Amino acid sequence: MKFMDEEVIEMTKHARQKKRMENIESQLLHTDIVKAIKDGQLMIEDETIEFKEISFYEDQIRMCMPATFDVMEPELMDIKYPSSRRPDYIYTSESTSINVTLKIMEQQVKEEELEDFTEAMRNILQKTQPTTKMLDSGMNEVNGLQIGYFDFISPALDNKIYNLMFLFIVGENVTMGSVNCLKKEMNIWKPIAYGMMESILVENKLLDGEGVGE
Repeated sequence: MKFMDEEVIEMTKHARQKKRMENIESQLLHTDIVKAIKDGQLMIEDETIEFKEISFYEDQIRMCMPATFDVMEPELMDIKYPSSRRPDYIYTSESTSINVTLKIMEQQVKEEELEDFTEAMRNILQKTQPTTKMLDSGMNEVNGLQIGYFDFISPALDNKIYNLMFLFIVGENVTMGSVNCLKKEMNIWKPIAYGMMESILVENKLLDGEGVGE
């Protein structure tokens, strides 16, 4: 009987969580997420997520993200991004389960080549990580800027990770950004990730050296 009671409690808990997620998804569907992010506040049920604009590379790139996100600690970077070619900027949530990255790459691409370059990056990722499940891809114009993007779900240790990757041109170089979260959080953070991507502003100017994020 005790086992049955625990099973009923677990089923009830699962049903409540499912209903809550459905309510949140419905709310996000009827919310102008990009406007809310740019205005600095996004309501999710009774919770308000505050957003702020962060500048990168000496204010050459600006992007909105949750105000509670901060630069990832070096020790955690070594674990999550061990490669020597890690992003120049890595911001993370308080739980460290949601991350935002940005890196100006060495590749120089013309705007009319960006779509093909994005598709090539997508294909390389799929070939090098065959267990990755590809989702959407395409091009978007954001504040007069052409952005190529694709999103996917990839395995990582005991979890699966949702990733949105986006590419755009700064000067003559391709810049790659990403937003990722646990797959179980993607129903909330996927639309927010796209909204953050659509907040990007670029001012093309010469740099004296690498910028430092706020």
